[in-house]
Amino acid sequence: MNPGKPRILYVDDDPRQLSAFKAAFRRNYEIFIAQSAAEGKEELKKQPIDIIITDQRMPDMTGVEFLESIVKEYPDLIKILMTGYTDLKEAASAINKGKIYCYLNKPWDEVELSMILKNAYDICCTRRELKEKHAELQKTNNELEKFVYSASHDLRAPVLSIKGVINFALSQTKPKDQEYLLMIEKSINRLDVFVENIINYYQNVKLRVSPVEIRFDRMIEETWNSFNFIQNKSEIEFRSQISQEEVFKTDEFRMQVILNNLLLNAIKYQGKDNTTQRISVDIHVANNMATVSVSDTGIGIEPEHLDKIFNMFYRATQEKPGSGLGLYIVREAVDKIDGAIAVKSVVGKGSTFTVTIPGKE
Repeated sequence: MNPGKPRILYVDDDPRQLSAFKAAFRRNYEIFIAQSAAEGKEELKKQPIDIIITDQRMPDMTGVEFLESIVKEYPDLIKILMTGYTDLKEAASAINKGKIYCYLNKPWDEVELSMILKNAYDICCTRRELKEKHAELQKTNNELEKFVYSASHDLRAPVLSIKGVINFALSQTKPKDQEYLLMIEKSINRLDVFVENIINYYQNVKLRVSPVEIRFDRMIEETWNSFNFIQNKSEIEFRSQISQEEVFKTDEFRMQVILNNLLLNAIKYQGKDNTTQRISVDIHVANNMATVSVSDTGIGIEPEHLDKIFNMFYRATQEKPGSGLGLYIVREAVDKIDGAIAVKSVVGKGSTFTVTIPGKE
């Protein structure tokens, strides 16, 4: 076999057609022939084929039926159908069944067929190149994801150690001497949130959805208490109203990620000038559907930013520090559990994020 030549398999129950085709094109192509669909399938198993040409009218099965039967096993194969004039209507209506590149009338014209074969092989090469590039890109993406996750995971331990040391130092230091320690604590907390977001993003991409029973009252309480490290949390009035009288199941990890990020944003973007700083969580579960609303009295979001805030690394304001990952991760997590998210906001008054999630079994 000459690996430099494109390989063509021609299937036809007429030996004269097979001989004529092989004689006409063997100089530029590696030609393989078969007199039935069954023989054609055997030839496909023996060596890689670039282009397959088949007659429509054969005794065991039609050309369309033959091509349709090999679509799943050989999706990248360029397929050409040979038809008689009386078969055109049938071939045209069935063209998508076998993923056919084109069909030709018999008897075929050598010049026309030469041009079609050249174009078909160009498409074959392009598909092959795109597939290789896609595989390389997928490999690079996987390696990058693993690197980012590994680096973030390895960063988490020293970050937590530093937080522990800072807390100890603060407990041993007089309030008037704590200024620099508090600055370090603020920065390390921001880094911890950023590292945690990267880990959550990776896990959201990789972990399969595993529905378990969700008790929203417990989850809200645990999530709110986990923010005790934030200095201004004690100044915020927190209210939760939960209506859940039925068992509700969804992915616990992604539900936790959604609530964690929405509540953290509600704390972070509270307005300094507001006399009352308030966060409200309303959850209603009915008919196997959960509606979760998180409202705040924060700085709000300008209308021109509302359709962009869920984009990766997008920040709607520079007034507060952030990575632009939180809401992106929220949307990704919502998508993973087939939910939807919407936002309403008034600048200077606050925002409300509403998430609707269907229950899973």
